[in-house]
Order: sequence, then C-alpha cells, then structure tokens
Amino acid sequence: MKKLFIGSLATTLLVSGAIGINAYAKGNDSKLESTQVPSVTKSIISEKEAITIAKNQVDGDLVKIELDSDDGRFEYELDLRNADGEHEITIDASTGKVIELDLDDDHYDDARTTAASIKSLISEKEAIAIAKKQVKGEVTKIELDKDDNRYEYEIELRTNKGEADITIDASTGKVLELDLDDDGYDD
Repeated sequence: MKKLFIGSLATTLLVSGAIGINAYAKGNDSKLESTQVPSVTKSIISEKEAITIAKNQVDGDLVKIELDSDDGRFEYELDLRNADGEHEITIDASTGKVIELDLDDDHYDDARTTAASIKSLISEKEAIAIAKKQVKGEVTKIELDKDDNRYEYEIELRTNKGEADITIDASTGKVLELDLDDDGYDD
C-alpha cells in the first residue's frame, strides 16, 4: 500500500510539475514575443528609405517591394524596371546595405531589337563567306541568334568529312567557335 501511495504521489508531482512548467513557459513566451516584435520593427528602415536606396543603384520604375526574413535577417526585396530590363535588388532592412543586385533582361531582348541595331550587323551572305573560308562545305542551316547581349550567326555546313558548326559574331565577323564533327562520314 505504501508503494502504491508513493507511486501515485510521484506521478501526481510529475504531472503537476509539467503543467506548471508549461504554463510558466507560455506566460514568458507571450511576454517575450510582445517585447521583441516592436523592437525589431523599430530597428528596420522604412519602405520609402529602401526605395530610395534601390533607386540610387538603378534608375527605374518600382514594380514590387517585399519585406522578407532570410536566415533571421529582415530584407527588402525590390524589383525595378527600366530600358535595360528588370533589376532585382535585395537590401538589408537593418543596415540599408545592398546585399544583391541582379539584372534579368531576358524579357526585354525582343523589345530592344531595333532596325538600326540589325542594320549594323554583317549580312547572312557575308557570314556564309566567312564560314566557308574556315571550312569548305555546303550550308545546311544558318540562324541569327542573340547570346550574352551579342548577335551571332550560327552556321551548320556539311563537308566531305562530316558536319561543321561555326559561330560568328554578327557585329564584327569574328569566328567565335568552330566545331568539326566527322562522326558518321568516311573518306
């Protein structure tokens, strides 16, 4: 009987202690939260300040601004758009320091292609002549492409030894790449 009483008493004390600790922790957590949140929001720069910092980096129209938490640090993520494309800027919300600045110009390549920029390029005929100086063969494909903000002619030729792929800078006529593939063809 004594053992049963001591066991019951021990169980009651453990359960009571757990409930008491949990209640104490909840009471302290709510206190802690209410004191931390205002201090954090007071120590970050305003959206207006973040926009000013971003516009000092890139002259453009604000598309989006968002306050985010990354690795315990608050950051403003802004998107600004101008003629070059869309710029993504990340600013430390506590210090105002620019953490990251990226340009995404893929969406604007077609819009920026003007008749003047195309007219300044060498012609397909000139590109073929340059390619044939490198490799004798018959042109099977020619394509004008834009890669890394540079116009290039990509030309495929069939030769008596295989296929040749040549990339030519469409502004300068310089051969950028020459790849000879003689697989599948015998002399």
